[in-house]
Amino acid sequence: MTDDSGTTGDGAADRTADWTAPDREVRATARRFLDSGEHAVLATVVAVDGRAYRRPGAKMVVAPESGGVGSVTAGCLTDSLARLADDVLADGAACLERFDLREDDTWGLGVGCDGVVDVLLEPLDESHRPVLASADELDGGRIAAVAVESEDDSVDVGARWVDEGSDASDDLPPDVTAAVPADVDGTATVRVETGGGSVRLFVERVTPPPRLVVVGSNADVRPVVDLARSAGFRVTVVGFRGGRATTERFPRADRVVSISPRDLRDAVNFESSDSVVLMSHNFVDDRLALGEVLETAVEYVGVMGPPDRFERLRDALASDGLELDQGDRGRIYAPVGLDLGGGSPYQVAHSIVAEVLAVQNDRDGGHLRSSSGPIHARSDGTAQ
Repeated sequence: MTDDSGTTGDGAADRTADWTAPDREVRATARRFLDSGEHAVLATVVAVDGRAYRRPGAKMVVAPESGGVGSVTAGCLTDSLARLADDVLADGAACLERFDLREDDTWGLGVGCDGVVDVLLEPLDESHRPVLASADELDGGRIAAVAVESEDDSVDVGARWVDEGSDASDDLPPDVTAAVPADVDGTATVRVETGGGSVRLFVERVTPPPRLVVVGSNADVRPVVDLARSAGFRVTVVGFRGGRATTERFPRADRVVSISPRDLRDAVNFESSDSVVLMSHNFVDDRLALGEVLETAVEYVGVMGPPDRFERLRDALASDGLELDQGDRGRIYAPVGLDLGGGSPYQVAHSIVAEVLAVQNDRDGGHLRSSSGPIHARSDGTAQ
């Protein structure tokens, strides 16, 4: 399976299942709407004041006939977004809607999220295709900007610009796009003063979904693949015993390869942003694979097995002439996983995928109740 969606193509799932879709599936669904010509609306969180379930950049596709895919809140605004989407499609124009989710809010929801959320709703059209590109097309990522508020009559809400060449690149005038920062990491808000008035831009860096490479083809790999895929990872499974590493055995993997351990680097083409988990349960295979991975810039390497097994791996690598330095030890997680206490296959898989997510998000995986800061990583949300 190489599509970003993770769906079977048998039609829209129920609303609950669609609400859980990771961002990569939302983008893939939007591309399918564009390809089919079916009318739909793209809803994007562009600002949050206070606390909310989703952060800026979260997206949802809302379609009159097939429902929604993705989420911009915990589901409390689904019906309101559906009604607003009908209006957007009828008008053919984008709009910015503000949802006050505090206890005493104008929407009467009383959901108590303690935040105010701005959602941009846009008719889905070809100008969105550059920011909905597949992982293979995104390469290192793109910077995209869209006008979410405008006092300038020459700049419409929904006018956008993408740093890659596209039909969308001419929607915003040069004096506005000149203010878009080139070093955005995540999302930002930019307010630009033009001759016609103030324009507020939502800027985001669109990047490929993170990749998890699982080395191994035993039955315990499958739960890791399933959970990682549901969490939004692109998953590559690498097996060293040909008959066991097949797409039929791992249907939710994006890619399945069967190779010799010594060919690992050539077959996978690792990037520093990748995460790798070694779980072949074969000491010789893990020894060779670990040596291959440590020759790359990969920043997370999880190794299945108890501490004494890893010490034997380390000694074996040293006998091969590869001494682990401090940098190597810092990126190796052995034993792999967070200490969740479970022992069943899916409990172990949760431990592994949770640790990968924590490292990806620069977190330690501790209890949220022990933290006095925000749940989600935040920037100041502004740029001048």
